[in-house]
Amino acid sequence: MTLFLALSFVVVGFLCGATSIGGILLIPAIQYSTGMPLPLASGTALCSFFFTAAWGTWLHWKGGSLEKSIVLPQCIGAMIFGFFGALTKFIVGAVALNVILALLIILAGVAAFRPPRPIGSMSTEKGRFRYLVFVGSFAGFMAGLTGMGGPVLSVPMMIVMGFAPFATVAAAQPFQTFACLSGSIGNILIDQIDWYIAITSVFLQGVGVWAGIRVARRMDTSLLKKAIACLCVFTGVCMMLR
Repeated sequence: MTLFLALSFVVVGFLCGATSIGGILLIPAIQYSTGMPLPLASGTALCSFFFTAAWGTWLHWKGGSLEKSIVLPQCIGAMIFGFFGALTKFIVGAVALNVILALLIILAGVAAFRPPRPIGSMSTEKGRFRYLVFVGSFAGFMAGLTGMGGPVLSVPMMIVMGFAPFATVAAAQPFQTFACLSGSIGNILIDQIDWYIAITSVFLQGVGVWAGIRVARRMDTSLLKKAIACLCVFTGVCMMLR
């Protein structure tokens, strides 16, 4: 493992802990350091995120940051559709997928800058539940398909609808755990995980996640929202240039 890749694990872990976004940056880092093809690098990254997201979930649960009404619907959608996303990885053209996903992330980031505008159905408990299941299903499918984890889409989609930024970041950790578990099962079936890189990255990412969560807890809500929006736009632009 190169020094560059080791530092990448720590930085990505920090970004995921503070904003639950940034996992997509690990895929090009793995490719650059190891020469892996994109499908294998994305499958390896997704597998590593399962362990770090589980660690982040425990830290948020210990700190009392998780809200069951937000977490459960997303996890239901993610657990089902992450698996199918991984299995369809080779059906969708890599270039087209990358462009479409990058545009979605940029649009989500730009939208997160604006004041929240919940739709009418969000005023009821059933409407909130359906929206969160949709968020979990869509982001989970894209996580399995691309290996990016999912919160890069789920977090801004929830902030746009008025969910509190830190509660959204906290909920993204268990959501990502289920999305990565489901997607990784699909990747195991098609042999798209480098287990050495995935496992050795866990400790370094875990240190970053711990530090990121501590920073997020002390960050002003409006500043956290802006940081998430900026990171989404930055991630989308990086994907377009990749």
